[in-house]
Amino acid sequence: MISEKWRVILKATWSYKIWQIAYPIGMYYVVSSLVYFVLTLFMGSSNATYMQRQLICAMATIPVVSSFYREDSRIRETVYGKKQPFSFHQVKTAVICLFVGAMLGMAVNNLLAMTPLMQVSEGFREANEAFFGGRMLYELLGSCLVVPIVEELLFRGVVYRRLQVFFGDKRALVWSAVLFGLLHFNLVQFLYAGILGLLLAVLVQKSGELSAAVLAHIAANTAAVLRQETGWFAFSYQPTIEGLGFTTLLLFAGLSVLWIAFFRKSRKRGCKKTPLTEKSPRP
Repeated sequence: MISEKWRVILKATWSYKIWQIAYPIGMYYVVSSLVYFVLTLFMGSSNATYMQRQLICAMATIPVVSSFYREDSRIRETVYGKKQPFSFHQVKTAVICLFVGAMLGMAVNNLLAMTPLMQVSEGFREANEAFFGGRMLYELLGSCLVVPIVEELLFRGVVYRRLQVFFGDKRALVWSAVLFGLLHFNLVQFLYAGILGLLLAVLVQKSGELSAAVLAHIAANTAAVLRQETGWFAFSYQPTIEGLGFTTLLLFAGLSVLWIAFFRKSRKRGCKKTPLTEKSPRP
C-alpha cells in the first residue's frame, strides 16, 4: 500500500498530471478505434458509409467519456457546491454561443480556404472526401450533434478542466486547444480545430457552463456542413474583395458579440469603484 505522504508527492509530479490528461483521451480513442475497426469489417471502408461509422463510434464512446465527466463533476460539486438552477441568463448565453460559434467557425474556414493548405494537404483532402461522401442525414446527426457533444464532454469537460486545475487558466486554454488540434491528424484540421478549441475553452471559462462550448461547436459544424452541401456563401472562400469583406464581417460580428457578452462584463466586475471614504484633513 502507498502511504498518504507518498500519494501526495505522486500527485504533485508531472507524470501523474500527464497521466490524468492522457488516460481519458487514450480510452476515448481505443474504444473509438476498436468500434470503427469492427464496423469497417461489416460495412466496408467506402466513403458512402464513413459518417455512419463515425456516428456509431461517437455513440459508443459516450459511456466512457461520460464516466470521466461524471467523476470530475462530483469532485467539483464537493469543492464548489452544486450549480445554480436554470435561469433565463442561460438561454441568453446559449443564443450568444450559437451565434459566435457559427460566425467565427465560418470565418476561420474561409481564411483557411484562401490559403493553399487545403490543396497541398493530402490528409485533409482524403478526410474531406470521406466526410461528404455519404448522406447528409448522417453528417447532420454525426458531425453536427453527437460528435460535438462527445468531444466537448472529453476535451472541455474533462481535459481542459483538469489542465486548469494542474496548470492554471492560461496554460489550460492553450494546451487544450493544441491537443484538440493535434488529434485531428492533418495540418488543415489541426489549425481549424486548434483555433476553434481555443474559442470553446474561452466560452467554458467565461460562462462557467460546458453547454456553451457544446452549442458553439454544434453551430460551427452545422454551418460548415450546410455551406458545403448547399453552396451558400461559396464566394467567401475566395481571396477576392467580396470574400475578404464577408470574412471580415463574420470576424467582426463574432468577436464583437464575444467581447460584449463575456469580456466587457468581466472587466466591469474587476473595475468596481470602492466606496468613498471621509476625506482626511489637510495638513
